[in-house]
Amino acid sequence: MTTITRTILGAAELAGLLGQRAPTGEQAAVIEAPLEPGLVVAGAGSGKTETMAARVVWLIANGLVRPDQVLGLTFTRKAAAELSTRIGLRLRQLAATRLVADEVVLAGEPTVSTYHAYAGRIVAEHGVRLGVEPTSRLLTDAVRWQYAARVVQVYDGDMSHVTMTPASITAHLLDLADELGEHFVEPAALRRYTEQLIAGVRALPDSSRKSGVYKDVQNVLTRQLARLQLLPLVEQYIRSKRTTEAMDYGDQMGVAARLAQEVAEISRAERSRYAAVLLDEYQDTSHSQLVLLRSLYGDGHPVTAVGDPCQSIYGWRGASAGSLQRFPQHFPLADGTLLPEPAPVRVLSTSWRNDGRILDLANAVAGELRAHGAVVPVLAPVPGRALDGTVRCALLETAQDEAQWIASRLAEVWAENQALAARDEPGLSAAVLTRRRSQQRVLETALRSRGVPVEVLGLGGLLDTPEVLDVVSTLRVAVDPGAGDALLRLLS
Repeated sequence: MTTITRTILGAAELAGLLGQRAPTGEQAAVIEAPLEPGLVVAGAGSGKTETMAARVVWLIANGLVRPDQVLGLTFTRKAAAELSTRIGLRLRQLAATRLVADEVVLAGEPTVSTYHAYAGRIVAEHGVRLGVEPTSRLLTDAVRWQYAARVVQVYDGDMSHVTMTPASITAHLLDLADELGEHFVEPAALRRYTEQLIAGVRALPDSSRKSGVYKDVQNVLTRQLARLQLLPLVEQYIRSKRTTEAMDYGDQMGVAARLAQEVAEISRAERSRYAAVLLDEYQDTSHSQLVLLRSLYGDGHPVTAVGDPCQSIYGWRGASAGSLQRFPQHFPLADGTLLPEPAPVRVLSTSWRNDGRILDLANAVAGELRAHGAVVPVLAPVPGRALDGTVRCALLETAQDEAQWIASRLAEVWAENQALAARDEPGLSAAVLTRRRSQQRVLETALRSRGVPVEVLGLGGLLDTPEVLDVVSTLRVAVDPGAGDALLRLLS
């Protein structure tokens, strides 16, 4: 009897056949990892998207999965499109090498979508099991605001502890409703907890130095009392959505998570559909997303999560970089034991985006995170660029001085670009990041005064223009005469 064995292509060999740059040792370890759970901690600029695409192609080239058995999830449609395009390009290159049969590559393609789009499919296919109709309307942010604002306008209950404008109450209502939905907490449960907290604090004995409650503690109690008075509005907002058979994105993710928890056959179906799962920006997953993913794929299924604890940006809606640290325990290996082994952790630490001196500064800033136990890789530059790059710092007295200092540096770059353009050589790009939108106007003015062309990304630049602010303030007052800040602008 003859045994036929197939040689596994290495990541470097496959990259050469596809005309790609050879991966680093760390990238090769990720690409060639076994079909099992694994965490990849990828620093900024470390080529994670390229590595994820290469991992998919390597699995397909070695016959470990078919293209249609791959699921990739990320947060934004832009990131999903980028990953899908990258994988599609590599698969076309793979087909051209004849390493795999055409029917394998052409039989299907990987599924790459956002976390919310994936949850939407789960709800559309199985939501009726929890009484959610497939025809339920998904609310946009603008319509959610309308629903909440209508609740605020007609509410006549006690609001003695709520000292906010109607617009602020609407925003707080939506935030509280999102937090409750994200963590599967009913308003009644939060009410009981808050009442117990207030009663417990008030029952504490006085300090030997002061009778009564300290000011800071009283401020906390006041906020808790305000939250209690907001809960009836939250309940009415939830009822209004149910009455009109509507849901928002948070509701959709919560329903998908509960379905995954309660209906075992959904997990079986998804596991049979997808033999390999890739999770991008895992540090930004929320509680309900974690419940969904863990319920579907948390028992040894081949899940590769990629993330960076230094880039967690969704804490305001329940995400925690701690989810990244706990991935090995949440998605252990399927070794058949009562205490399965945690998933292995791999690191991508070569930064292709930044020069050595910039990385030295970044590593120093991130040192405190590492000291507190976070898995934060020490980023290293591409060989040969360890001494490249320049870091300039300045501490100036005013925002105008700071803007002029920045403008003078960028004016130098712009002058250099003009010299390069005269020689038909490509120029340099430059970006200015600000902490607040209010800083953008003074920076834009300083740059334009030195002849540097400026593009302000997003709506902040337009909305900060005085003429536009006047129009927006007029519209706000027309809709809500109690919008004091807008009225004050018009009167002054």
